[in-house]
Amino acid sequence: MKIDKTSFYVWIMVLLFVLGVTSVSYPFESVDDLAIPLVISFFLSALPVLFSQSNIRWKNRFGYGIPFLLLLLLLYSVWDYYTCTGKFCQFGSIILGFASGFSAIVFAFFYTIGIRKFRTGIYLFLTCIELILLIAANLYFR
Repeated sequence: MKIDKTSFYVWIMVLLFVLGVTSVSYPFESVDDLAIPLVISFFLSALPVLFSQSNIRWKNRFGYGIPFLLLLLLLYSVWDYYTCTGKFCQFGSIILGFASGFSAIVFAFFYTIGIRKFRTGIYLFLTCIELILLIAANLYFR
């Protein structure tokens, strides 16, 4: 009988994502500078995996509802970009739009990875890609 290692690989992917987010934003001057990337990376990676592995009744509503709300925030930022009349107000809309769109994609990805049971080779492939991206990002930002 084979041991199912999919949960192990999913949590390795979560750990690599958290390490990637915190290492890219490396020059910490205080503990608060480290806390913000940790909270964001926890929200984007560990929370959807916890939702996918829980037995709550509305787990699909949370798992795919939160990215939907983030996409609504993306729509708001597009609306704000075209209706704002200040000098620098479009800059904030662009950042909010990219951040909410990226967050929705990452949240939905980790939820889907946590809820589906793929072959372990796919998890290992995704883990290797994430490790390569982590090394490349650290080499680029150093």
